[in-house]
Amino acid sequence: MHQILQHAHALLTASDDDEDPPTAQLLNRALECVSAEEREHLDALALAWAVAEAAAQLLARCKIPITAGDPNVTHCLQALDRLPRSARTGLLTAAIRYTAPTPCSASPPNENTLASGVPTATRGRSVACPCPCNSGGFCGGCGHAGCGGPVET
Repeated sequence: MHQILQHAHALLTASDDDEDPPTAQLLNRALECVSAEEREHLDALALAWAVAEAAAQLLARCKIPITAGDPNVTHCLQALDRLPRSARTGLLTAAIRYTAPTPCSASPPNENTLASGVPTATRGRSVACPCPCNSGGFCGGCGHAGCGGPVET
């Protein structure tokens, strides 16, 4: 999904100034840009779900509460088509940042430590979310979207 959003951003910025492709078409064309190696492990339904999840994440940056399977996704994407190119590019940038996978080598910040570095009393320990989409993969639509958020243990 993150890669779909990245490719959609690249396609939009590379398109002619005269013609901005519709957002739904942009996301579907972006899927074609994802490498065959990345797509080979997913069936057609999973690929369609990845595009739908990318659309839902894009709409979520507009504060539109929608999920990947929502029948109103098409209507909402058409509303985005009426925005100026700069606004659409900005939304794609925000969605890309939001869905960016957390590097495996980076440890999450410990929320239980004061700025001075002194640990505070805790109920548990924070660890990175174990979801596959957190490391750039597609997990089948759990909704995390590369959340990178800590999980209490």
